[in-house]
Amino acid sequence: QELKTRLGNQLALKKLLRVRTTKSVYTSQYTIHRKAYNWLQARAECRRCGGHLVTINDAAEHFFLTRALQRYKIRSAWTGLNDRAKEGDYRWDRFNSAGGYKRWCKGEPNNLGNEDAAELFAHTSSCLNDLGIHHKRFFICEVNVHKTLSIKTV
Repeated sequence: QELKTRLGNQLALKKLLRVRTTKSVYTSQYTIHRKAYNWLQARAECRRCGGHLVTINDAAEHFFLTRALQRYKIRSAWTGLNDRAKEGDYRWDRFNSAGGYKRWCKGEPNNLGNEDAAELFAHTSSCLNDLGIHHKRFFICEVNVHKTLSIKTV
């Protein structure tokens, strides 16, 4: 009888553990546009494609993007970082966020000649430089993808 009870409990426990759960996962896909646009045009193009100018969240993402630019022999590209709303208060275009990762080049941002947006340098020291939004640069779009995973726990 005790053995039957133990086996019954184990079967009940196995059934209990076989629960399907769902988990939301957010990932990013990047597109490097090799046509030079000014910052506002680049932002509009990213939005037209369902994304935004890239937001760099951490050092790993920063170096991943600089390596991608280097592979394509691109010297620099627009990011979503800008201080258009308030001078010196750099924010990422998506969600107007002040967070994220900002690895500025030495002496930057210097606002030399009304520089309100940031380009990512890939070849010199892999850093951010502030630049006037009227300059034309290649740019990096980021599209956030939401996926729902179904996980079977055994």
